[in-house]
Amino acid sequence: MRATRRRAPADPALPARRLLRHWGTAIAGAALVATACGAGLLGEPVASASAKAHHSARAAASPRAAKSAKAVSGGVPAYALAVGEIFTWILPLEPTTAYEDWDSNIEGDMWLPLYWAGKGSKTGIDGTQSIGKPPVYSNHDTTVTVTMKTNFTWSTGATVTSNDVKFFFQLVDAGKKTLGNYLPGLLPTDIASVTYPNPTTFVLHLKHAYSPTWFTGNQLTWIYPLPVQAWDRTSATSPAGSAASTPAGAKKVFTFLFKQAKDLGTYASNPLWKTVDGPFVISAYNPVTHEAQFATNSHYTGPTKPRIAGYKVYSFTTGTSELDALRSGTLTFGYIPFGDLKEISYFKSHGFAIKAWPVFYNEVVELGFTSKTWGPLVKQLYIRQALQHLITEGLYIKRTMDGYGLPDYGTVADYPGSKYVSPGIKKDPYPFSPQLAAKLLEAHGWAKGPGGVDVCKHPGTGSSDCGKGIAKGKKLSFKFMYATGTTAFFAEVSAFRTAAKSAGIAVSLDGQTETTMFSIGGVCPSAPPCNWGLLAYAGFMWDYGQYQLLPSGTNEWGKGNFWGGGYYTPKAQKLLTAVDTDTTPGLKPLYADENYLSKNLASLWWPLEDYEVVAVKKTLSGWQHLNPYANYVPQTWYFTKSG
Repeated sequence: MRATRRRAPADPALPARRLLRHWGTAIAGAALVATACGAGLLGEPVASASAKAHHSARAAASPRAAKSAKAVSGGVPAYALAVGEIFTWILPLEPTTAYEDWDSNIEGDMWLPLYWAGKGSKTGIDGTQSIGKPPVYSNHDTTVTVTMKTNFTWSTGATVTSNDVKFFFQLVDAGKKTLGNYLPGLLPTDIASVTYPNPTTFVLHLKHAYSPTWFTGNQLTWIYPLPVQAWDRTSATSPAGSAASTPAGAKKVFTFLFKQAKDLGTYASNPLWKTVDGPFVISAYNPVTHEAQFATNSHYTGPTKPRIAGYKVYSFTTGTSELDALRSGTLTFGYIPFGDLKEISYFKSHGFAIKAWPVFYNEVVELGFTSKTWGPLVKQLYIRQALQHLITEGLYIKRTMDGYGLPDYGTVADYPGSKYVSPGIKKDPYPFSPQLAAKLLEAHGWAKGPGGVDVCKHPGTGSSDCGKGIAKGKKLSFKFMYATGTTAFFAEVSAFRTAAKSAGIAVSLDGQTETTMFSIGGVCPSAPPCNWGLLAYAGFMWDYGQYQLLPSGTNEWGKGNFWGGGYYTPKAQKLLTAVDTDTTPGLKPLYADENYLSKNLASLWWPLEDYEVVAVKKTLSGWQHLNPYANYVPQTWYFTKSG
């Protein structure tokens, strides 16, 4: 999020969110390039070395609460969204343009999902915070029975029931093509029917058997019980009742609610947004600055009742303005921009605790598989392997991220302790080595040409030939489109370019704003074909959490993807499908999928920087177990005073 964070294009055909962040760390790019290409790194266990630095940085930053501190009730802490992020969508049914983690996290403070993602700093579902009890699968995994807990109520006093889930499905059925998390074949179209035998139970009858692990993590987490008593209306003046009971009526209700959600100026006053089942309710909102304030829901009946009186959310356009707000006392919970880590000592000495915030996300360099120019090159596995040998993740983490990052060798970064990370993607499948890259190319018919750039000497499809579609004399060169605006990321792509040159590969850097990149990179796999060889955004490419717990990579690299440059292999598709449909207990299908995509290089793997380095006033506690899905979870916060 560093300098800006852009949203995906408002195209309802795009399948899922893509969240991006800038790196602002100021480093000497030339020094990184020299080190990355130096002989001293070849054969050195860089990842292990960087991991040590990474963990030591975390340990040094970990806060220690004063032994005499006592919890007190009340107070209104304020936190900062990352630079460029603004809370502009309140309805927990999100269009593509608002399908962002910060929006859904704030929405979840007011309207609870059926299943809550993240338990402290651990990945997975928190059963205690969830409205639904563990789902029961039957009939060879074609039937899912969900029993709802009875201790959750709306702020009106009415119990949250299966009728509220029914209302959710009525709305989703009516407006699914508008929603950011919808894909044909996924919820609700993977469900044949839903029955509601009593107020605490609903039963999903699936179109065919699905993996219980996948369906629970990547489908049931989409469900939000919604207040039918208040929202089932087609206008502000019409009575709430059964307007959504027919498809035509549900469409009118959906349209009405979406129109209300677009009216930012009424967020704090609209009665619709006052009926909540979560721990907080919106109390103030500035549609110009996007500053929002939330009050504690005094009628909240769920677990972990808030001890604070509410909280504020601030947005900033620059890291400097956020840092100034932190320094002035406007913010209770903020962060040190990655370009200003030198300020850590100041904030430590002025009553702040500092801690890294790693997240369960993914960062990649996309490959233009459908490009007429570069597609024939990146379709060759040996060329992708050579390119991956030019990326030194450990050094990037150490030098450009100051140790605040995670290795990322597949569909998800190696988040500590997560069961969703296969052991097979915890180490670099193609360690940094320009020499090995050069040997791979030489073994497949490439030889040095003018300017040291390899040219194809042996065209053809044999084991020692260049490969299908590569003509004799073809230069081994790539256009690398990357996000501009940050010194650190430019240093990394420059180091990659220099390492590539030493292996005989020419890389021309094509810097673009993220807005431009979205319009080029997010729509190209088929029409038009990708007009780039490599493409990378600064920060992270994909987020997991609410809506998607299992990092299978289906939306990124499944057939017809928008975000994988058109990657496709029959084996990959078979493994991706198996994650959804293989009913074998456990995570073996996920691991098989992760291992294959990692070694087959569906994209080039790039390290993932931590979400933030947070700075929090020492008088605030309860935040220390930072959520792996970037959820602030303010209901766990409380102020302390010295005893």
